[in-house]
Amino acid sequence: MGILIAIEGLDGSGKGTQTKRICERLKAKQLPFKTVSFPNYDSPAASL
Repeated sequence: MGILIAIEGLDGSGKGTQTKRICERLKAKQLPFKTVSFPNYDSPAASL
């Protein structure tokens, strides 16, 4: 079982900063995590 944390907001609202802080906290607690950013222009579906 996992937890999905979604961070949304306007450009310049601090999404990247908050994501970094959450990742640092999870890493300090040795909890596994993965970050995903959208839109993902590198995926095969991006060319659609």
